[in-house]
Amino acid sequence: MLLFMQLSIAPTKPFSFAQTVAFLRSFPPCQGDYVVSDESITAAVSVGGIARPFTLRAGDPLTLDVPRHVDAATQRALVARAADFVGAHDVVARFYAAAEGDAALAPVIRALHGLHHVRFLTLEEVVVYCVLAQRTPATIARVWKRRFLERFGIPIDVGGTTLRAMPELDQLVELDVADLAEAIGHTGKAERIAAVVHGTAVLGEDFLRTAPYAAARDALLDVPGIGPFSATMILLRGLGRMDDVPALPQLEGAAHQVYGESYDRAAIVRRYGGQLGYWSFYVKAASGPRPGGAALGPRRGPRHRDVQAAAPAL
Repeated sequence: MLLFMQLSIAPTKPFSFAQTVAFLRSFPPCQGDYVVSDESITAAVSVGGIARPFTLRAGDPLTLDVPRHVDAATQRALVARAADFVGAHDVVARFYAAAEGDAALAPVIRALHGLHHVRFLTLEEVVVYCVLAQRTPATIARVWKRRFLERFGIPIDVGGTTLRAMPELDQLVELDVADLAEAIGHTGKAERIAAVVHGTAVLGEDFLRTAPYAAARDALLDVPGIGPFSATMILLRGLGRMDDVPALPQLEGAAHQVYGESYDRAAIVRRYGGQLGYWSFYVKAASGPRPGGAALGPRRGPRHRDVQAAAPAL
């Protein structure tokens, strides 16, 4: 039986745990990966090749339950991972300040107020998923991800529920293409996963987090199997890089749903600058499904039928 100790995370305000939970419940790539309630989120992450669970609970500050028996370094790793997962230390007020006067986005911000940028739990998770999601509907990519985790995920029982932590890069690079193909049922995807995992491992997470955005993006684009969509997903949705976002068709479609005919990409870039990533996160959250089936965006302007199919996670 696992014994836990309580730590705390003080998120930068405004922060809404309810908005975080609502986003996770409506985010297709991670359905079923965590145990989510109105008051808590439980997940598992690999630290040193061992699955470690944590539970983040609503409160001010947030409460974080971590295994009691782990060493101090592992505790720090879990605190950092949990905080990064929900964007706890993002200064969302800077984005709100940049959005003052943006009439089209105002109702979106009111509806999502306090939502910080919820990332994929690990770099490894987004690297694998970005390949699975390439030119693939979210429903199918999600099935392939579940198969991947059932075969290669590191299992741990948490209160009677088995969670599976995504292996770390040094473990993923050892996977055989034939085993990958057998697990997910798609040889082409398996080959690309192997290539992308290897290329990402060579670059390293530290480089991708700290290098100038353009340098990190260009390095990812040099990896076989990574295009603009995947590079953006890794930097924005995986690592929380908010400093830039390319003009992808998927994001443009979502922006047209919010702004209609008034949408002007150049004006958005000028207004939001280093908060462009947060702008794109809110725009996509507004255009996608929410609990109860409703979208927040007014859905005006051109329709892009491939937005959800081609980029369910942006």
